[in-house]
Amino acid sequence: MNRVKVMRPIFRPEIESSFVLYPYRIYHLRLYYKRLGMRDKVFDYFAYVDLYRLGAERGDRFIELQEWEVEEKAVMDPLVDEEEARMKAFESAITWGNSRVISWWLPRIEVVREELAYKVFWIFERRGERLILDSLDGREYSLDVLTGKGRRTCEGPFCR
Repeated sequence: MNRVKVMRPIFRPEIESSFVLYPYRIYHLRLYYKRLGMRDKVFDYFAYVDLYRLGAERGDRFIELQEWEVEEKAVMDPLVDEEEARMKAFESAITWGNSRVISWWLPRIEVVREELAYKVFWIFERRGERLILDSLDGREYSLDVLTGKGRRTCEGPFCR
């Protein structure tokens, strides 16, 4: 059994289910901008870096985390290392900050808080169909469609 930090689930299926934990690295960054002839600017930025596909999303705050005791097989291994994730968070923060501030210089970035956490995807069955439920936005996805076991929905010369 492993002890891991999990983003507190908002949505949960009403029937019995299992889960898989998807890796993220969460950052609270502080950006310090120097500006000529004007007051300096300071921004807080929250980055959620997907450690599987190396995408970054901006958050409004640092999400609440819980500690869970889970079996190792329920935890997905990250494909992106810590340094790549940090660079992606910095890149995302600079792009966002530069759209709000005019400055000659790139900001100085301070890492206020950094955590490895997992997003919960619930796996359950309803009416004979296996589904995955995103614990943070409540969207449901068919497991057969995601794994390619479902029938083809697109036909014709433009389908792959």
